Amino acid sequence: MASTNVSSAGTAGLGSSNSKASSSALRLIQHKREALWFYRFISIGYDHVFNPGQYTEDMRDVAMDEHANLRRPNLKVVDVGGGTGFTTLGIVRHVDPENVTLIDQSPHQLNKARQKKALKGVNIMEGDAEDLPFPADTFDRYVSAGSIEYWPDPQRGIKEAYRVLSTGGLACIIGPVRPTFWLSRFFADMWMLFPTEQEYIEWFERAGVQGC
Repeated sequence: MASTNVSSAGTAGLGSSNSKASSSALRLIQHKREALWFYRFISIGYDHVFNPGQYTEDMRDVAMDEHANLRRPNLKVVDVGGGTGFTTLGIVRHVDPENVTLIDQSPHQLNKARQKKALKGVNIMEGDAEDLPFPADTFDRYVSAGSIEYWPDPQRGIKEAYRVLSTGGLACIIGPVRPTFWLSRFFADMWMLFPTEQEYIEWFERAGVQGC
């Protein structure tokens, strides 16, 4: 039985499952076709402009060190919705790159990941978090950071996470919480989504994950 790890890292909080990303109508960037165009633009400055204010290296490293439990270099790890490979960089500090898979639906984000020397050897591929192209019981660890809030159907994505995990595996899913500082909140609200803590919990519970 795979286990879950639900916690937080600064503005990122680990989450849970509901059949829609929130009780309101889907926003434009939650529609997959439109999201491709959105990330085509975002990828230009993602690592240096958009990401640093919301998800820092320290936050990432705390999540990987304390929650993802990456104790062995031979673990099979998948980073889902990994984009430009920012979280993947934290994973390969612990795990051999050849054992790591980075998957994202945006080819533009993935092109940025492929340019990172530290990710040489990582299997980088396009794919959908809600329909992962892997057999059951493939990975020891499932990591996803800053992606779940954009999934049209979070419950389906969470079920996929546990389908591809092997017995005894662990999922570390990180989602944002809304900034408290007004200026950070203003810019974050322009392009980010902020599920409530209760929504995270309900998503996981409805996906059948216990102990959220």
